Amino acid sequence: MKRLFFFWGILLLSSEVSAGNLSALFSYCTFDFPDSRPYIETYLNITGTSTKLVLNPQGKLQSKVEVQIVIKSGEKIVHFDKFNMLSPELDKGDSIVPDFIDQQRVALNNGKYMIEMTITDKNSDAKSLTLNQEIEVFFPTTKVSISDIEYLEAYSPATKENKFSKSGYDLVPYVNNFYPKEFTTLKFYTEIYRSSDFTSDILIRYFVSNSDNNKLIDNLFGTMKQKAASVNVVLAELPISGLPSGNYHLNLEVRDRENKVLTYRQTFFQRSNQQTKVSPSADISNIDITNSFVTLYTNLDTIKEYLHYLYPISSRIEEEVATSQVALGDLRSMQQYLFYFWSKRDPEHPDVSWSNYLAEVEKVNASFPTRNKRGYETDRGRVYLQYGEPNTITNNTDDPAAYPYEIWHFYKIRTTNQTNRKFVFYTMDRSSNDFRLLHSDARGELQDNAWELKLHSRSQKFGSDIDKENSEDIYGSRTKENFTNPR
Repeated sequence: MKRLFFFWGILLLSSEVSAGNLSALFSYCTFDFPDSRPYIETYLNITGTSTKLVLNPQGKLQSKVEVQIVIKSGEKIVHFDKFNMLSPELDKGDSIVPDFIDQQRVALNNGKYMIEMTITDKNSDAKSLTLNQEIEVFFPTTKVSISDIEYLEAYSPATKENKFSKSGYDLVPYVNNFYPKEFTTLKFYTEIYRSSDFTSDILIRYFVSNSDNNKLIDNLFGTMKQKAASVNVVLAELPISGLPSGNYHLNLEVRDRENKVLTYRQTFFQRSNQQTKVSPSADISNIDITNSFVTLYTNLDTIKEYLHYLYPISSRIEEEVATSQVALGDLRSMQQYLFYFWSKRDPEHPDVSWSNYLAEVEKVNASFPTRNKRGYETDRGRVYLQYGEPNTITNNTDDPAAYPYEIWHFYKIRTTNQTNRKFVFYTMDRSSNDFRLLHSDARGELQDNAWELKLHSRSQKFGSDIDKENSEDIYGSRTKENFTNPR
């Protein structure tokens, strides 16, 4: 569970702290030491231009930032440190003021903690930055587990041990989960623990998925085979130059020799990669929309929203084109694309097809809204719009052994030749109404052989048999029956 916090300027969903002009980014990862204790690794990036530069004894310009870290377990202080961060030395004529990074490692037992951090510009009288954040360290000894996934700015073989060295490499942390267009690769590091206790070989699979609908992104995946060990290291990168703007997940799963999932980890990132031109596969500039239904939509916000409505049923290229159109913000161009989209699907009556789809979106928005999402942006909304109304829905919110869940059953999926397909949605917070897709046996959808284990994870204590894919029979639970024989 890697968290990202922005001091001063907020960029993603995060905590915002402001004090004068000083700004910083903070994140952390938890790692295990199977022969010793787990530990937390903290990453702090100070924005160089936000600090005050003064002349040091060598006649160079330099910033000086004091950092105080307190980690508490309840009311007990388990770690305290105070240190100074110095920026790179600059000459008076230098026009570029670089950021500077610190990394700390603190050994902690499994448990919940509170980090209290104070950051002060020692060359300025500006108010200090403060952060209070709960964290959890948990690495069980009875099953395979994965550390948090650390994003990297760069890595290279270690020639001399330093605070950024690990597993024979110097790892420069990327203290962010926002990737602008300038980034062409996504680099990351993670560790797998205790796989040798359960198997002799492991297959590691990593891939990118769309966080809005769980769709896997074509060509953004990789695999590696390793001998099982007490600690297996994963250092890899994926090309993202062609990845369009959006919200994504980096996923990593570990399988044994029988292809059973031993453990799984997922982390969020955001990509900004706006295209300045429409994709060549969709040249819409010459499309005549005179007297067509799209000319009725003259409000810029409305037409943008309608293009967003298309995402659940769009191909990847169509998503890119729609995103480009929204970014460009040209009313006529967006009208042309909306007309083009439905003309491709129904050349004779695009207006009827659009009207029917819009009615379905409005139904979904009314049925599946959450605290921060419209219905069409949710997993249930996406599945409904993409595949149609399910033939049956099993809704169970009172199973004492499981999180609230729904099982949707389709006799036939209208967009493919698949029959008898099911989707399992669940939520850890019933009041939010945000049921996420957990498992499906439909082709191209998220499949998780351990879905029952996760569904019952709040009540079921796992033993050492991590090879099992389904939960044990639990008194009062009808999960298996509801999935096998939905009605």
